Amino acid sequence: MKFQNIVLAAALAAAIVPQAYAVDFGLPKIGKSSNAGSGNVEADIKTFLATAGEARQLTSQSAFALGQALLTKEDMEAAAAALAAANAIADAKEKEAAKAKVEQDLNAKLAKVNYEAAAKELAKANDRKKNALVGNAMFNFALGLLKDKELANRGSALASSAASNPMLLAKAGEVKDVLGSLSSQMGDMTQIATGLQKMATTIKSVPLPTSAAAAPVAIAD
Repeated sequence: MKFQNIVLAAALAAAIVPQAYAVDFGLPKIGKSSNAGSGNVEADIKTFLATAGEARQLTSQSAFALGQALLTKEDMEAAAAALAAANAIADAKEKEAAKAKVEQDLNAKLAKVNYEAAAKELAKANDRKKNALVGNAMFNFALGLLKDKELANRGSALASSAASNPMLLAKAGEVKDVLGSLSSQMGDMTQIATGLQKMATTIKSVPLPTSAAAAPVAIAD
C-alpha cells in the first residue's frame, strides 16, 4: 500500500488530546527508572502529564502510519472520517471520548494483524522506502510504549502523593485518568508490540528503542 496519506493521517492523529496508553509488552527494559521524581509533587505531575501527551502522540501517529501499510484502504478511510467527525464535536468531553474511540478501534484492528505474514510480504517486496517508513513508525510506536511504561511505574505513587494535598486533588484525578487509560489499552497494545518485534527482525529495520529518553524519528519523508 502506498504511503501518500501518511502525513495527513499523522496530522489528524496529532490533533487528539494527550492521553497515554499502556506498556511493558515484552519490549526491552529501560536502563534506569525515573520513579523517584524530583520531590516536588506538582512539578512531577506536570512532567507526568506532559510525558503522557508525548507518548500518546507517538503511538497515535505511528498507529495511523502502520495502518497505511498493514490495514485496508477502507479501514484507513473509515478511521480518518471518524476522526474528522470527532473533531467536529463541540463539547470537549464528548470530543475527547470520540477521538479516544477512534484510536481504540484502530488499535483493535492493528492488534488482529498477522504480523509475521505482513513482515514476510514487506521483505519479499523489498521496497526500501516503504520498509524505512514502516521501521520508523515501529520505532516511534515502541518509544511511546516505553514512555508509557515509565508512567505506569510511577503513576500510582504520584497520584497518592497528590491526593494527600487538597490543592492538588484535581491533578491527582488527571493522573488517575492516565493510569485508567493505560489499563484499558493493555490487551491490544500487547498484541501490537509483539507483532512489531517480529516485523523489526524480518524487514531488518532500525533497532527498536531501549530507552524512553530516545529521540523520535521522522515517519513521513
